[in-house]
Amino acid sequence: MGYSIILLLILIIILAIYSFVLLNLNNSIVNFDLLFIEIDFQLGSLVLSALCLGIITATILELIYFSSKKKNKDE
Repeated sequence: MGYSIILLLILIIILAIYSFVLLNLNNSIVNFDLLFIEIDFQLGSLVLSALCLGIITATILELIYFSSKKKNKDE
């Protein structure tokens, strides 16, 4: 196994532990008020979903950036 695979596994394990801690230790309820809807979330799940959404957004933007950069090199 290469070093990048080992680092990726360590990153996934750290993220899983961080997720477990957030979901178990933060049991306070947050009232999330949209325009006409009020939704009650646990604070841990709200923070975890924001973290995952940020990771997904950053990954998509990096894929778009590097694919356009690769196209410019080929031309």
